Amino acid sequence: MRYDYLKETPRWMLVLLVVVGIFAILPIASLVVFAYKKLDFLNFSIPSGLNLSQLGQLGDFFGGHTSAFAGSLSLVVVVFFTFHQAKQQRAFFLSQKADTLKAADRQYFLEGINLITQWDINSPGCDQCMRLLDYYSRLALLSEDRELLLVLNTVITAKIRQNLEGKNGSFKVTNYPYACEAIEKIRPLREADARAQKASMGKQGGSS
Repeated sequence: MRYDYLKETPRWMLVLLVVVGIFAILPIASLVVFAYKKLDFLNFSIPSGLNLSQLGQLGDFFGGHTSAFAGSLSLVVVVFFTFHQAKQQRAFFLSQKADTLKAADRQYFLEGINLITQWDINSPGCDQCMRLLDYYSRLALLSEDRELLLVLNTVITAKIRQNLEGKNGSFKVTNYPYACEAIEKIRPLREADARAQKASMGKQGGSS
C-alpha cells in the first residue's frame, strides 16, 4: 500500500512547515528586490564605483541570504521526513507485533484442536472433549480470524454433532453454548467458500 505523506501529516505540522517555509522565502525575496534595484541584469554588469571592500560586502549579503534560505529549507525537509520515517517504522513494528501475536494465538489454538482430536479418538464425544470444544469455540468466536472457525470444524465429528443437537442426552444450549454458536457461524462460512470455489472453477473452465 502506497504511503500518502500529505494525508499522514498532522495539521499542526503542516502549519509549522508552512510558517517555516514563509520565513525561508523572505530572505530570498529581499535578495531579489535588492538585486533588481541595485544590479544591472540586462547588461550583466556590476554598478561602477564599487571597490573591493564593497564587492566583498555584496558577496556577504548574497551568501547570508542564500544560506538562511538553504538552512530553513533543510530544516523543513529534515523535520518532515524524520517524522514520517519514525511513523512508518512504528507502523511496521506494530504490524510485526500483531502478526507475531496472531501466529502465537493460532499455534495455541491448533494445539487445542489437537487435544480435542486426541480425546475424541480415545473416547468419541466424551465430556472432556465437549468441554474443550466449547472452550475453543469461544476463542474462535472472539477472534477476528475467520479461519479458526473453519479449523474448528475439522474436529466436529458426527458423534460431537449429535451431542450438540441433544441426541445423546446433552443439553444443546446450557451445556455447550459456544460450540453450538460456532456451528451456526461455520455454516455460512462453508457455504461462502463453496460458492467461491465453484466460481473459481467456472472461471478456469471458461478460460481453458
